[in-house]
Amino acid sequence: MADDLFFVMHDNATGRMRLHARLTGLGLAAAVLGELMLAGRITVGSEAGRVRLVVLDAPPPQDALTRTALEHIVAEPAHRFRTWLQFLARTAHTDVAARMTAEGLLRPGRRPSRRWTPVDVNIAGWPGGRVNLAIQRREPLNVQDRVLLGLLVATGGNRLVLWEQNPAYLSDTIAALPGPLQELIAQTEAAVGDAVITRR
Repeated sequence: MADDLFFVMHDNATGRMRLHARLTGLGLAAAVLGELMLAGRITVGSEAGRVRLVVLDAPPPQDALTRTALEHIVAEPAHRFRTWLQFLARTAHTDVAARMTAEGLLRPGRRPSRRWTPVDVNIAGWPGGRVNLAIQRREPLNVQDRVLLGLLVATGGNRLVLWEQNPAYLSDTIAALPGPLQELIAQTEAAVGDAVITRR
């Protein structure tokens, strides 16, 4: 899912970010946590009014990126959900790009631009195209694409990449997610709001 979000949040040809780097980082950090949720490794819990992540299945995933994130959560389980978003966001862009480069999906750019460009623009364009077509046709999305759309809304990326803004479709799609994934979207939106305020 983080790979799909990376593609959607960057220009297919140039690799340029569509959003501010901090918002992109938060979105990608949330997508990494979303991968762990969809894999049944973590969920959301509440303790003394604090929303936090709860480890369900501690054995490490094969994927190095999600395995490292899970190891951090296992080591320090008391942190709030938003703390994990902010922590992972610091390196999420580079981490996801490195995984995608190793998978042959991205080609690293020359420094100091630090841009990665897609190896295949058709593959890069498919996640955004898939979501846009579903919105146009009023078709339901699978759970992973519902999370992808929710994270676009949470980061404000929907205004840049969706061909058609349909508030009812967007809200209904997010509302159809299981509770922990709805909380993922809500926490991401709150973290994005904090990041926007601190930039002013």
